[in-house]
Amino acid sequence: MLFTTRTREAAAAFVHPLDPAPRTAILVPGFASTRTVRVFPHGWDNAAQKFAPAAVAGTFDQLLALAHKDRQFTHAMISLAWHRDDLLTPRQSDLLWEAFGVPIFEQFLGPGNVLLAYECQAHGDFHATPAYAGPILKGRRCACGIDLPTCSVNREALVLRATA
Repeated sequence: MLFTTRTREAAAAFVHPLDPAPRTAILVPGFASTRTVRVFPHGWDNAAQKFAPAAVAGTFDQLLALAHKDRQFTHAMISLAWHRDDLLTPRQSDLLWEAFGVPIFEQFLGPGNVLLAYECQAHGDFHATPAYAGPILKGRRCACGIDLPTCSVNREALVLRATA
């Protein structure tokens, strides 16, 4: 007897910038849902609205579209970027802040949504994860007090690629 099995690509764990993580809607595919974090792979829809998230993670364009829909969130907006051209400019960050009035965080992701670097609550440098293979700012301590390697937010210098 033959059984056909479907192989499902493993979904990445979402690393939330806030602890504890509030109800969060992720508007891109490839992440694993949990009790408080749900993935809406087709973007903001009725199901995402019904989930009533306090925070939202998505691309800048997705977050900007939510700003035009007059949605209110209470905790944070998380901008996800896979390429340095997707990093928020200061104007884009200000635009999201003005629209939502909550902290704006950025996360840099590699293939398979692996977290490479993330912006902490101090909103200074970005913390590099072990998967990050770009330039590290040696001898600089983040304003948040965590003693982790930081990487430059310079759009031209940032190299976003996962280590093998």
